[in-house]
Amino acid sequence: MNPSESSREAWNVHYTRNRSKLTYPDENLVRMLSKILSENQNRTQRPNALDFGTGSGRHCVLLNEFGYQVHAADYTENSVQTVRQEYPYVNAVVTGAPPLPFENRFFDVVVSWGVLHYNTADSAKALLDEKRRILKQGGYLAGSVRAVGDTHLRAQGTEIGTPDLKGAYSRFYSLEELRETLSGFSRVEFGYTERTPLGKLEERICHWIFLAKL
Repeated sequence: MNPSESSREAWNVHYTRNRSKLTYPDENLVRMLSKILSENQNRTQRPNALDFGTGSGRHCVLLNEFGYQVHAADYTENSVQTVRQEYPYVNAVVTGAPPLPFENRFFDVVVSWGVLHYNTADSAKALLDEKRRILKQGGYLAGSVRAVGDTHLRAQGTEIGTPDLKGAYSRFYSLEELRETLSGFSRVEFGYTERTPLGKLEERICHWIFLAKL
């Protein structure tokens, strides 16, 4: 089994567990969408947003509340099935590798929260090329990736060691690598978050967050 197949299998099982079905949005994405809204106060029609790597669909709810027509995508069938059942107003599709089944310049916003680091460098580049294709000029990519220093996934190299995702693939980005990865955008703002799981002060959950404008 190659890394992409083992990852897909691990994530498909992951989204059958109730504790994996997150319901609260990330507060950093809330701030990013508020910033986008403040920069586009004169919009006259309902914009389109894609939650790519939607998982349990928690950010579909947030995007809908911000006034977007919501689309969602994930490469695991269990994830998309859950989103379709819980949020019938979302157009959810199963897709992963490029080409993505969306028109050129269709989306005002693409959310890629906790997605790119689960792809190899070549796969992440191909996905970013596709996201630039489907974003409108002046559109935004809002995302997060695992950062160097993270110990929560218990990774050995690029292989995740935690029981719920054991064997799946993950990279860990330095800021320099992330800057280079997002060099195709006209403007990028970066942030960093680090936290510890409750009762596990020795562990670190580390992410870079970014808002990129095409």
